Formats: sequence, structure tokens, C-alpha cells
Amino acid sequence: MYAGKMTHRIKCLLLGLVLMPLLGGCASIAEGVTTALLAKPEDGKDIRSCDVSGHAFKGLEEYMVRQEDYSSGSGNPENRPTLKVLMIHGIGYHDTGYSTRFSTKLTRELKLNSRAETTKKIDLAHPLMGEKQLGHLMVSRFFNKSKTRELIFYELSWSNIIEEEKSRIYYDNSGAYTYKRADLNNAMKSFINSHLPDPLIYLGDSQVSILKSVGQSLCWMFVGDWEDLADHQNTFCDAKTQSLSEGLEEDDYAIVTHSLGSRIIIDGLQALAKSSQGGSGDSVKEDLQDNPILRKLFASLQKEELPIFMLANQLPLLQLGRKDPEVTGQIKQYCREEGPNYQQRLFKELKIVAFSDPNDLLSYEITPEFAKERMDSRICPKMTNVSINIAKVVSLFGLGEMAKPGEAHSGYSGDDRVIKLIVHGIGHEGTADLIKERCHWLEIVDQ
Repeated sequence: MYAGKMTHRIKCLLLGLVLMPLLGGCASIAEGVTTALLAKPEDGKDIRSCDVSGHAFKGLEEYMVRQEDYSSGSGNPENRPTLKVLMIHGIGYHDTGYSTRFSTKLTRELKLNSRAETTKKIDLAHPLMGEKQLGHLMVSRFFNKSKTRELIFYELSWSNIIEEEKSRIYYDNSGAYTYKRADLNNAMKSFINSHLPDPLIYLGDSQVSILKSVGQSLCWMFVGDWEDLADHQNTFCDAKTQSLSEGLEEDDYAIVTHSLGSRIIIDGLQALAKSSQGGSGDSVKEDLQDNPILRKLFASLQKEELPIFMLANQLPLLQLGRKDPEVTGQIKQYCREEGPNYQQRLFKELKIVAFSDPNDLLSYEITPEFAKERMDSRICPKMTNVSINIAKVVSLFGLGEMAKPGEAHSGYSGDDRVIKLIVHGIGHEGTADLIKERCHWLEIVDQ
């Protein structure tokens, strides 16, 4: 009798562990059993792994230090640069404010303890999309008390673009269908209905609208100062006519993405690189020849070493079945000063830091071969991979080990190691003590 009960409990535990990441509000079903059966390290020590492979990087703190250098007199205080960070979400519905946990931990680590009273909201639009609403850009401004450090944080929410299309299967969540299902299966089906369609829809006709949304967000980040940002308006940012930010060449920029967001931003930047060379039938190349504003913007971008921090990166998965970019395998030709095509690059360097949990079912590291053969050489990608256990790996009484896949996919914003890597980087004197203690670094050097 006892053995039968134990077998049943273990089955419930295994089922709960598999399904809990997918069940949202139903995750507590197996919580008590899980707590009772999981083996924990006796000393309570956190043994989650963290392996960094790639090039050293300094993180966002170096931009804060540069700001303070201006404020201390080594530069013109009136020209003090600003750090601008754009965040792009992935699958599932994301309402405005979804990045609050991440931005809170980020600003605390950057020693920013003040914020502007106003948070600006831009309802994104584009004339080529008619009256279609392209999501929302929430913009917040942070300082330290002496105002020698400043961060403008841009949060893009693009979920509303695809909600109407996703709603076509929401009938499956109604009582007419759910009563036929077991409780756990119903909860899992509800999760699939709300998350699985997103990458499928993105690869269809809605991709154009989503990329316009990202393009508008980048436009507002690159060309506008805080005072220039529209608030609560259905507004189009036209880089050809916009008054460029006075700090365009001095300001620093970074992008943070999650899951599908990694695919979206790379698609957007590759499209920009392609159109700037006249390869897409776009008029950008002609406009660059005639428009001094665009020439100044692209000349500034070519000097940028833009960091992108990809949480739960999905680039390799979402490249399957797609054509590779037109220009690949030519990073040396486009990205080194002695290269014959150096003047045709989009950035000086695109510093990609790809985070992935080995126990996440939906994220992947980026191999050097992928960067060379599956990414546009003109964006000048430079890779660092962070293989990190976000979810704790637990023992199941000799049945093996397991980690919650859902937590492994979405728990990055609460992990101190992730925040410290983004802020302080790795491979230099400013590397945080926590990273030195908890992360193993394998440096990749250029040949």
C-alpha cells in the first residue's frame, strides 16, 4: 500500500514539474508535493552554473563612468552623454510595465536612485501602415541624486499588433471546450493558445508591422532627446525630417531582448543594413545621398559599438526554414578598418551577449558558425555566450535531475548574476565579485 502511494506521489511530482512552467496560476497544484520530495544541498549553497564563452565586455557601467568623467570636468558638462536602453519582449501578451522588475534591478545596480516624475507613453504609428496601431513605447528617465548619471529606459510593447489574429483561436478557451479536458491539460492548452501562436504569426504577414514597431522605437531612441519625445500621442518618428538629438554622437545605446525579441531586433537591424545599401528596393540609399539628416544619423551609427543582451535567445531556432541574409561570411571585409567594404558597415560593432539556460527548452547558444553564415556581415556581430542555470536543478530521489523549463525561460530579470553581467560585464578589472566567484569565463580571442 505504501509503495503504491509513493509511486502515485512520484508520478504526481513528475507531472507537476513538467507542467508547472506551463500552467501559470495552476502552478501551485504540485507545489506541496514538490517541496516535500525535492532533494536540496545540505548546506543550502547555490550551485547553479554560469559559463561565459566569448569576448570580454565592460557592461553598462562603463557608460555611467564616462558620464561622471564629463561631470567632473574632463569633458564639457553641457555635452554629458546619456545612456539609452531599449527593451523588447518575446512571446505571450505583455502589457505596458512588463519590464518594471528588470528596470528596477538594473537602475539599483547602476546606482540610480531618482527618476523623473513623468513617464512618457508614445503610441507608435507609421504612415505605410495606415491607422494600424503599432504598440506602445513607455519611456522613463532615471538619475543619481547628483545627476552625474542618467539613464533613459525605453520599453516596447508590441503584443497588441497580433492580438486580433491570436483571438481567432480563443474560442478554444471557452467552456464549450474546456469542460471536456482534464484540469492540467486544460491549463496547458490555455498556455499554448496564448504563447505558441506568437512566433508563427511573426513569421507571417504581421512581421512587417512588428518590425515597423521596432524601427519606430529605434528611431525615437536614436534621434530624440527626452524633451523631444511625444507623450500619449499616435506619433510617427521620421528620421528624414526629425530634429536629431544634440547628443546623437555622444550618447550611448544598448538593447535588451527576451526570447522572440532576439529574432525581431536582428531582423530589424539586418533590414536596415540591407536598405542602406539599396538592396531591398527601399529608398534609404537614395535618401542617404540627398538627406544630410540621414547621412549624419548613419555616420553616427557606424561609430557605435552597440551592445545587445539577449535573454533566452532564440536566433538559431527561428532561423530554421528561412533564407540566409544576402551578405554573409564577410565580417573581416566589412568590420575591419583595412577591409574593402568598411564604409558600408551599419555599426562599428554589434556586441551580442546571448544568455541561455541549458534547461530552457526554447533557447539556444549562438555558435561562431551561425554568426558568420546566418547573420548579415554588415551589422558586424561579435559574440559572447552566457550559459547559465536560471532555474535550480533538483534531484528526484534517484530518478534523475530536473529544472523547471518555464522558470529557465523567463526568470532572467530576477537573477543577480544576469544583472551584474549586463551592468559590469566580464574579463576586466570592473567585473563584479559575484561574477568572479560564480561564473567561469572562457575567453575567445580574434585570430
